[in-house]
Amino acid sequence: MAGMLLPLGLLVIVLAVAAALALAILARNEIKQLRSELDETQRQLNDTRRELSELKATAEAPPVVAPPPLPRGRSARLDDLREQLRAAHREETGSEE
Repeated sequence: MAGMLLPLGLLVIVLAVAAALALAILARNEIKQLRSELDETQRQLNDTRRELSELKATAEAPPVVAPPPLPRGRSARLDDLREQLRAAHREETGSEE
């Protein structure tokens, strides 16, 4: 009976080592997957931070204001007034008929 215990003990040890190796391989694969997910999350976080910085810079930038129109010459204003008077006169003449 003592002769049977030694091979049985060796078998148990070999099975225990095999089980430990299998668990180590599974753990290593899980670590690789988690590391890959962590790297992707880190890239997304960096992209989001960059976008946020750009949005903040845009929000803090002073608004672009169009310059005021250049003043027209005096003769142009007089011509405009004359044209307005002529148009008003034409409307009055047209409504009298």
